[in-house]
Amino acid sequence: MTELLVLLQALMLIAGWLLFVRAQAELRAQAARQSLTGELESLRQTVDALLQRLAEDAATACARIEARLQELEQRAQAAHIAELPTADKPAAETFEAESGYNLSATSEMPYGAIVRLATQGLSVAEIARQTGYPPGEVELILNLKRRLSEENQ
Repeated sequence: MTELLVLLQALMLIAGWLLFVRAQAELRAQAARQSLTGELESLRQTVDALLQRLAEDAATACARIEARLQELEQRAQAAHIAELPTADKPAAETFEAESGYNLSATSEMPYGAIVRLATQGLSVAEIARQTGYPPGEVELILNLKRRLSEENQ
């Protein structure tokens, strides 16, 4: 009988040990899940903050672009850019950089050289080279001129 009691106690100890190991494994798994959940929440907050900052930066950039466009439109309107020459008007002389003309010092309206060179059929790159304006600004000026011409018709 004592042997049976010892065997029963040994079985109880083994069962207790197995329950302890199982509970320990479950607690470790739960801790890992909580840690992972915490990391995911931290990442989500970081991504949200980055998205908010990106939206703010985009809004700022958009406002700066809009302000610059309005400024350029006002300059174009204030300059009263001359109408494009028609077939009965002779085309203006083409100024080359090598010819010695200083286009920025001419008495014509701002950006008038760009419009004049465009009416002569020169490419944006060639106009930019001759006037010293960046190609993007040349395109913008020509687009604004076209837009003003369309609105006036």
